[in-house]
Amino acid sequence: MVSEVDLSLVRSSVREFAEELIPYARKIDEENMVPEEVLDRVREMGYLALRVPEEYGGPGLSMLESVVVIEELSRVSSAIGIMATVSGSMVVYPIARYGSEELKEKYLGLLAKGGIGAFALTEPCCGSDAAAIQTRAVRESGEYVISGEKVFITNAPYADFFIVAARTGRPEDRHKGISLFVLDKGPCVRVSKLSMMGYRGSGTSLVHFDECRVPEENIIGEENTGFKKLMMTLNEGRVSTSASGLGVMQAAFDEALNYSRQRESMGKPIIEHQMVQYMIAEMATILETARLLVYKAAEKIDKEEPDVPLYSSMAKLYTAKAGVDLVRMAMQVLGGTGYSKDSIVERLYRDIKMIEIGDGTNEVQRMVIVKSLLGKIRI
Repeated sequence: MVSEVDLSLVRSSVREFAEELIPYARKIDEENMVPEEVLDRVREMGYLALRVPEEYGGPGLSMLESVVVIEELSRVSSAIGIMATVSGSMVVYPIARYGSEELKEKYLGLLAKGGIGAFALTEPCCGSDAAAIQTRAVRESGEYVISGEKVFITNAPYADFFIVAARTGRPEDRHKGISLFVLDKGPCVRVSKLSMMGYRGSGTSLVHFDECRVPEENIIGEENTGFKKLMMTLNEGRVSTSASGLGVMQAAFDEALNYSRQRESMGKPIIEHQMVQYMIAEMATILETARLLVYKAAEKIDKEEPDVPLYSSMAKLYTAKAGVDLVRMAMQVLGGTGYSKDSIVERLYRDIKMIEIGDGTNEVQRMVIVKSLLGKIRI
């Protein structure tokens, strides 16, 4: 188990680094890209390889430690936080858990040395219905030939390789005909960066795979067994994404609290007005409740408890819903200032909405929660 002292040390270390990024946060959002000098520093710190085990050169962080890192990074830059979520957690999980030793040595080792991974699941046809994906992987002369299109793929412009979900069975096989592959970026991969509302700079893109050839040994596990691996990866991904939401929420709360102490109305700081106190109290309670639930879900993952799907979806649902409410209240406290592009709360308001959509919408989380309560989903 990770002690409170250990977590405190992790937090203070990451916070010190994250505060160096403050001058870049607005630039990342406005230009929809991470400057190379910032990316180099993030690589050096190992934040894009959080969950890579020590035997492959990585930090080997627990899920709970990773959550704290992502939270602190996202407090300053949601783009950096979500990039760490994807490359350091969601890309690592299927390789570390299900990959061959050769895949682990090559790709986990690459991440440990500063490489970046992307997780390619969602398609234009299929978001919540992952079992309906159309990207194909056809076995041919000792290789798989992968063709198809993915959308809303974080890290894509920066990535050295992709975890790709592709159909190896018939369309009617749905979830029973899906496999996972590791695919290196090359000429067959076309990346078109999208201009999103929030989490700008994280490289969210449309990715086209045009007859990309990967060796048979780049399949993760056995053919047509990829869907469960995807779902297990998403359990971890939902907690990591929730951690990013926590960072956004913390930044909004801090901004609202500081502003309420400085801004005066009717001859006194607005924090002394009852309605502002009400919103500040609500925000503080929401924030701590979300943090407790996300940390609980992370501990469940670390202990490999069977109710991980239940808690990961609960954490994601609550952080998403409550996070939108919290940032809205923060903007209300700041009034016109919060609605201005000069305020970071305007950016945070755009960012937090993604938590209600990415890695499974609120509606999907409710479905998972009910199925888990009925005993239909367990790890």
